[in-house]
Amino acid sequence: MRGQILGLFIGLCFILLLFNSACVGGERPAIEQTQSSAAGVTPQIDMHPPILHAGDWETPQPLPAPIDGEGNELEPFITLAGDELYFFYAPDLSVSEAKRALDGVSGIYYSKKVHELWSEPERLILSEENALDSCVYTDGQVLWFCSKRDGNYGEGDLYIASRVDGVWQNWRNAGKQLNVDYDVGEMHLSADQNTMIFSAFRAGGFGLIDLWQTQRVGEGWSEPVNLGDGINSAEIEDYPFLSEDGRELWFTSSSRLGYPGYAIFRSIGQDGVWGEPQEILSNDVSEVSIDRQGNLYFTHFLYDENDELLGSKIYVAYKK
Repeated sequence: MRGQILGLFIGLCFILLLFNSACVGGERPAIEQTQSSAAGVTPQIDMHPPILHAGDWETPQPLPAPIDGEGNELEPFITLAGDELYFFYAPDLSVSEAKRALDGVSGIYYSKKVHELWSEPERLILSEENALDSCVYTDGQVLWFCSKRDGNYGEGDLYIASRVDGVWQNWRNAGKQLNVDYDVGEMHLSADQNTMIFSAFRAGGFGLIDLWQTQRVGEGWSEPVNLGDGINSAEIEDYPFLSEDGRELWFTSSSRLGYPGYAIFRSIGQDGVWGEPQEILSNDVSEVSIDRQGNLYFTHFLYDENDELLGSKIYVAYKK
C-alpha cells in the first residue's frame, strides 16, 4: 500500500490541471475553502518521524508557516544561497485526479526569505494555457520544470523558463532529445550547468528507474551513461541532487536499512567514481535539496496509527 502511494508522488508532474494565465498566481486558499488530508498534521501525531543517521545535522523539523500550511507540500527546491524556495503544493492528495485537475490551486509555489523569514508562498504559473507544472530546478536565471500541457512530445515534458526583470517567462519545451530520446525525469545540473544527472526508465538500466548522466555538447547533450550498480538497484532511484562542488550525489530510493518507504542517500565521488551510498535519512522521506550552508530540505510523508497516509510536509535538517 505505502509503496503504491509513494509511487504516485514520483509522477506528480504528470497530473492534468487547469491554470489561469499569469506569471504568479494567488496565495493558497484557507482550510475552509479547500479540505486537506494534511490539515492539522503535526510532528506529535506522526507515527514515523524522519530518522537521521548522521551527526552532522540537527533533528529534522517541519518548516513553519507560511511554508507548511493547510494542505500538502512536497518536492522542495532551495537555492544555493538559501533565499528562494520552490515546492509543489496540492490541497488534498486523497481526491481523484479528475477533481485535482479542476481545483485551480495545485502547482508550483515560490517563497523568498526576507530577514530570515519566508514570505507567503505564491503560485508560479508558467503557461498561457492549461498546464500542471512541478519538479523545479533553477540556478537563479534559468528555471527547469516538468509540465503536462498541450503540445508535449509525451504525457509530461521537461520545460525551461528564463528570468527577465525578476519574472519567470519565455517558457519553452526543453526539446525532443531530452524529452523523447533520453526520456528525462527528475534532473539536477552541476554548478557549471554542463553535467546533468537525471532519473529515467531506459534500456540498460538495473531496475525500475535509474540515475543517468549526460554532458552538454554544443546545443545538445551526450548519450546518457548509467551511474552503475553502485548507485542504482533493482528498485527506484530518483530525485538526484548534485552538490555545488560536484563531490556529493544525493538521491531517493527504498530504505536499505529496513525502514518503511523511501529514504535519502548520499554518495561521495572521487576521480569520477561514486562511492557506496550511505542512508542519511529514513522513514518515508524523499526529494532532498540542499543550500550552500548544508541544510537539508526534504519531503516527509506522514502516516497515522493505521498506516493511512495523512499527507506530506517539507522538513529541514539544519547543518550543525
